[in-house]
Order: sequence, then C-alpha cells, then structure tokens
Amino acid sequence: MTAQPAEPLARGRVSARVLPDEGGVLVDLLVDGRPVLATTPWAAGVQPAATPDAAVAPTETDWVARWRGGWQLCFPTAGQPNPRAALPEGFHGAASQAPWLQVARTPDSVALGWADHHGLSAERLWRLTDRGAAVAVRVRNDGPTSRPLAIAEHLILGGSLLAAPLSVGVASGAMLRELDYAGLPTGRRDPWPGDPGERWTVVDAATPARVVALEGLAPTRITLSGAHATVAVEWQGEALPHALLWEELAVSTDPPWNGQVRALGIEPTSTPHGAGTALDEGIVHLPPGGELTWSVALDVTWASVDPHLARHPESEAS
Repeated sequence: MTAQPAEPLARGRVSARVLPDEGGVLVDLLVDGRPVLATTPWAAGVQPAATPDAAVAPTETDWVARWRGGWQLCFPTAGQPNPRAALPEGFHGAASQAPWLQVARTPDSVALGWADHHGLSAERLWRLTDRGAAVAVRVRNDGPTSRPLAIAEHLILGGSLLAAPLSVGVASGAMLRELDYAGLPTGRRDPWPGDPGERWTVVDAATPARVVALEGLAPTRITLSGAHATVAVEWQGEALPHALLWEELAVSTDPPWNGQVRALGIEPTSTPHGAGTALDEGIVHLPPGGELTWSVALDVTWASVDPHLARHPESEAS
C-alpha cells in the first residue's frame, strides 16, 4: 500500500492532523493555539506499520510502542486480545493502528474507511468544530457470521488541559465500576463519585495512575472544569453506553511510561471494562448485514486566550 500523507485540518482557531496510515488517528489538536490531546514522549520516532497485517499488535507493549497519543478507534476489540476468539485479535483491535483509506475531505473534515478480510468494515468522518473536534462512525458486518465487538473511542486528553487541576463532572445516577490497571473488573461497584477519599472528582498532581469504568451514564456526557478551561465529551449511539476514565499524570515509572506520560482518557465504550471480547458483558454481537452508528464530540473552552497564540496556533504544535 502506498504511504498516505498526514491530512491537516483547519477551522477558525482550531487545527489538527489526521494520520490515515496509523489507524486514522487525530493528533495535534489545537484549540486557540493550545494542544488538548496527549502526545507520548516517543511520538516523533513512531513509524506506521509496513502492512495491514503488521499493524495488528500482538501485545500491549507492541501497541504502545506505536502509539503517538491523540484520539483513535479501538475496533473490533478494545483491550487485551482474546486467545479464544474465532478470528485472531490484536491488542486494541486490528483497526486501531492499521491503514485507513481516505475517501473524501474538505479543509476541516476527512472521511476514512477500513475493512478486514471477513466482511467487517468501518467508516469514520472526522470534522473540526468551532471549539474542538467530532467524529461520526458507521460499522457494518457483510460477513457470513455474527461478529463479537468490543468498541472504544480512545480519546486521550493532554497538553495544556492538564497544566492545572480539573474537576470531573458525571450525571447523577452513574456507577463506578472498579478496574485494575489492566482494565479487568475487581467486582466492586459504587455510586458516583465513590469513596470521597479516592477523589474521583478531581484530577491533579496527587491523582494516582488508575482506570475505572462508568456505567449508567444518562446523558452520555463527561465534563471537566478548571480555572483555565472547561471541557465536554459528549456522545450518541446505543453501541457506547459506558465510558472508561483513565488517569496517568506522569505517575507510572515503569517502561515505557518512565514517569513522563501525562494523559487523561475519556473513552466512550461498549463494555464497562477493558477485558475485550474475553469477558462477554457488554459485547456487541453484530449479525450479518447489521450496522451500528455513533458519534462523539470534544468541546474545549479556555478561560482566557493568548492573542498571540490565537493568531499563530502553529507555535505550540508538536
């Protein structure tokens, strides 16, 4: 497959790039000149896989080594590959780092497509908004058998958003489902916001490295607010009733994190865990001829805008 160039997008004071050859990931999203998505310390050295088959990461270590940060789709599974799956799986799914074919674009949008050898396909339309970015997705199963799916929008915030403390807002009635750091359920559930001592409503320098599932979200919306910014992640579609909240603020010192990765994942998901298709709870079984659609939007408003950055947003690009 011929290498596809990065696709720059721009709309007013918002800009970004989409990398079709790397899972169609949205990277370098700047709002008023300030970066809002996570970037890994090794991002500059990442190279796309040479072939679609090579893009299927057999382990988490392999996947993370090719992860620049940003926002990508984990599909047709999310989390560890299931060794008992009828079709071989990779970590976070074959589509998450595989080449996607560009099918259309405008100055502020790009449409991409992906398909496997068994009839499963996905269409993804990225577009910039006045204060962030949004994606609309359609997946279809044209294969002969039902396909089990674990889906996650791997939306990982970072950059200027994590420069100061943030408060996390979730609708009343939501439940916290405790997970270990690998994303596996421990069996504990608590009403949001859980034990006050665990401080799930706050993200700051004292926040430990952890991940939790959020169930019963109505509406499907998570907000962040601080003295410097307000953020909203909102999504629609029956396929994604849950979300994962992943917090890694330069706490993990083991390789490859090395105490250098600052990331806050707000990840709409089909499953209230990170165990992929190995744990049937929440798995979507898409029949032959079946389709799913969903959409996700990220909105960022800064408390103040540096006029210089607003005129020259490329000054903070990574």
